[in-house]
Order: sequence, then structure tokens, then C-alpha cells
Amino acid sequence: MSFKSFYASDIHGSDMLWRKFINAAGFYGVEVLIMGGDIAGKAVIPIVRRNTSFYAPGFAGERVFTEDELPALERRIRDLGQYPYRMNEDELAKVEHDQEAIDALFQQIMRETLERWLRLAEERLRGKGIQLYVMLGNDDEPALREVLAASAVVVDPEDLTIELGEGFQMLSCGFANPTPWHSPREMPEEELQRHIEDLAGLLRDPARSIFNLHVPPIRTPIDTAPAVDENLSPVIQGGAILMGPAGSQAVRSVIERYQPLIALHGHIHESRGTVKIGKTVCINPGSAYGEGVLHGALFELDERKGLKRYQLTSG
Repeated sequence: MSFKSFYASDIHGSDMLWRKFINAAGFYGVEVLIMGGDIAGKAVIPIVRRNTSFYAPGFAGERVFTEDELPALERRIRDLGQYPYRMNEDELAKVEHDQEAIDALFQQIMRETLERWLRLAEERLRGKGIQLYVMLGNDDEPALREVLAASAVVVDPEDLTIELGEGFQMLSCGFANPTPWHSPREMPEEELQRHIEDLAGLLRDPARSIFNLHVPPIRTPIDTAPAVDENLSPVIQGGAILMGPAGSQAVRSVIERYQPLIALHGHIHESRGTVKIGKTVCINPGSAYGEGVLHGALFELDERKGLKRYQLTSG
């Protein structure tokens, strides 16, 4: 007996990519869907009313929109991973210089968007026998776990030992080692390693398991990212952006030690690919959320053969 799974990560608020992810169950004929983190968007786009016209200065400059054009504009903004929000000029003036108000609005819209996504997942997957796992990444606000916990169709796999079937288990960790951006869910390398090893200790047989770890192992073809300076600007050398390793030593160490069948990663958008560490196949499908393209990975687990096949997908 065997079953097929589809994995994707780093959709960063894109409505289009969430729809594609949910539809992947039927399109690829899989029994398991796994979202590997960084699900929330990064910016609110005010749509400002001035008299009878509307503007989206952070998205479309000074272009004027009518009210009838707003649904299409809002869908376009959401598909690109940002959050449209209608307000008048007075409301904008009240919040644009108030960081606390901006943060509260951002949190509210993130929660509402994820709740809407989960309702869509329930509508499309109800009764189809699809296992749906959604994990936060390092860029996601911890409070979003409360939204996942309230869903009737989604399982948040962090801190759990997941039974996938046919004797295979999955452990999951969406935290990252420290980054230059000081994102909401980071751990020092030593703490991250202890955390993953504690999870691995709950598995019956790590060698017949999936490690769903948001950050890829360091010094591999799937963890190369642009180097940044103290201002978070790309470092340029010889007229080109300097690239370097941005993965985790902790993740590499636990993979080397436990040798799971397959390790699923995201985090580094530019490093789409696969690599083997010992017997473990490590996959990072990459991310092109700003282009409306869902990168993913299909893999099949077989009761007798273990990891039967795997491939990267894009669409």
C-alpha cells in the first residue's frame, strides 16, 4: 500500500496560491496536503476613498478607481500576497503614524484572512478524506495558531507526532534559526536542535518518518540566499548579488543523525531543488508567490519501499 502527498510552503498571504494549494488534492490525486509555513502576508494596502473615487497609492500610485472596480482590484492585491483594506482619508490619517494601530489592524486582517482560507478549505475538501496539515513559519505571528486550532478541517502539526498512515509518521517545526529580520518565530541554533530532537524522540522509527522543517539544512544547494548588510540591503560584489548559506546547522545535524526518509523545507525562496544528506532526500520547492506561481513537491510513500518517488511541481 502507498499514498501520495503534496507539499508547498511560503505562500505569504497569496489568495491565488492558497486556492491552488487546496485544489492540488484533486489535481494531483493526493491523500495528504502539507503547508510548510510562512502563510501570512507582509503588508496592508489601504484603498482610500476620496469623495466618490478610490485610490490605492501603495499599489497603483495615483490611478483612480470606481467602486465597481474595487472587487477586481482587491482580488489582484490578495493574489499577490497583500491585504487590501478600505478606509477614508480621515481613517488613514489616524493610523498611518500610529504603529500600535497599524499593528492591530495588520493582526486583525491576518486572522480574518486565515479564517476565510480555512472556510474555503472546508468547503472544498469536506468528505473527501484528505488529510490537511498547515504549519506556521518563522514569519508568521504566533497568534495565528489559535485560528488553526479552531478549524474543523485543518490540523496544525507542530509539537505533534502525526500518523500519516501505512506506519509512517511526521514531525514538524516551523521555527527558524536567527535571521537578520528578527522574525516572530526564531530560536538559537542550540535550542532549535534540542527542540527537534525532542520531537524526534517521540517517533517510533525516525528512519521511516517525514521531517517537516521550515528551514533547510545549511551548506546545501537548497539554502542559498542573497547576503544582506546591516541595513538589510543585498550585498553587491563584482556587479552581482552575493549569495551564501542561510539554512540551519541544527536542522542539518538532526537530519544527519536521524536519517528520515524525506525532509521537507521552505524559507529560502530562491533555492528550489533537492539534495541528499546521507539517505535522506531533502526538498525545498522554493517560492514564487509574487508571480502567482505555486511551487510544490509531490512524493509517494510505500509501505514496503519507503520513499517510492518524488518530483518538484510548478503551476
